[in-house]
Amino acid sequence: MPIDVLVGPAGAGKTLLALDRTNTGSRSYFDPYHWNEGADVHFVSAHDESSLAAGLTDLSRRLAARGAARDGGDRWYGRRTPEDRALSALMQSPRNWVLLLDGLDDPRMVARAWTPAGLLRRNLRRASRNGFGQIVVTSRLGDREAWPPWVTVTPVGPLSAPSAGEQLRRHGGAAAGTSKEAEHLAGRLGGHPLTLRIAGNHLQISSTPKTGVNADTYRGYEALVDAGAARRGVPGPGTPQLETLATVCELALDLAARRGIPQARLILRLLSCFAAASFPSELLVPEELDRLIPGLCGDRPDGDPAPSFTGGELQMTVQTLRSLGLLHTFGPDRAIDRQDRYLALDPAVAQAQRDALAAEPAQAAVLKAAAVELLHRQAVSATSEQSQAWWWPVLLPHVVALGRHLPAMDRACAERLRDTAGRVADGLRHNGQVRAAVLLRSSIEALGAG
Repeated sequence: MPIDVLVGPAGAGKTLLALDRTNTGSRSYFDPYHWNEGADVHFVSAHDESSLAAGLTDLSRRLAARGAARDGGDRWYGRRTPEDRALSALMQSPRNWVLLLDGLDDPRMVARAWTPAGLLRRNLRRASRNGFGQIVVTSRLGDREAWPPWVTVTPVGPLSAPSAGEQLRRHGGAAAGTSKEAEHLAGRLGGHPLTLRIAGNHLQISSTPKTGVNADTYRGYEALVDAGAARRGVPGPGTPQLETLATVCELALDLAARRGIPQARLILRLLSCFAAASFPSELLVPEELDRLIPGLCGDRPDGDPAPSFTGGELQMTVQTLRSLGLLHTFGPDRAIDRQDRYLALDPAVAQAQRDALAAEPAQAAVLKAAAVELLHRQAVSATSEQSQAWWWPVLLPHVVALGRHLPAMDRACAERLRDTAGRVADGLRHNGQVRAAVLLRSSIEALGAG
């Protein structure tokens, strides 16, 4: 079975490249997170042990519910651990499938992954029962010795000047300028696929009506980048990639504001408080967002009633962020009619937003508290209804991510998160995910939340 590992620094576009590789249909899709029906692509966060264990268990149960894994079938993998159960279910799937392990950066987790009981174990069968299987891993661990010899490790870095210019032109359009101008701008942006995608989307949108004053040419956009970088104190070519990405993200959010979506910046920064894992759109309840985030709808003159943040405005905000390439939407197996049931931020975009929040501690505190409240609200709801048990593995990585901020939270917010973590751990244990529950409790206790 092919096992491909894409390695590179943050912002190199590993996740997007992995998704492009797994798309078995047209590559002209605007957003690679909208996966083709030709293959089942299963996205599992590997940023920490508890998220990986819960994600694999959830995957195996979803496949079993679809009838892909049948009791009494092939037991070669033993079905004892989350890794065993997930591999067994995938091997019995009647369709082509891809398992995408995103963010396997911890050297200890990598070492366990290629043991005889790990996900990247030797001698995996070359095909599933009736289809073809593939594992794709994204990681920042570039040392070849960290990976087993039987996997293919591909470094992901800046594109060559011609390739970078071609990608930018593909997203930005021919009307924005010549190939030479696109190539020059691509070099200024560092040649990284994620930055090029966001910049190209910006140019494409700027060429449409109702944009307001903004750049819609490669030369005009480069002037905006230079001005934006100068404001951030890091002008000129050779800027570190994350700084360039941060500048490009801020320009895109400025464009969203010019197009009448000023909430885009706050919503994106709110989402950056969560984990680098799929985020259910149901968690973003407009009424709760309106209550938890002051100024979400802007200020009004004294005496005027405060506006409310509506579902339509939330939908427009998500669509705008997606069209700019700052946010991705998709719908895995649980989604029936809703393609945007799940949201995802590229880890590098999320990091750029967290860095921006670090300079605004008051706003950061408000958004982290809002994130805790949104998780707690859903944990309480899932506790009261057995049919909502699928929420536990979905909530888990976000609880862990927010747990890292516990020392900086006020007492009430920290207690709220501890209660949420306890509910999620109990729910996981009750539904047979004992390993994930134990890891969650251990991680919270280690952060002083025991």
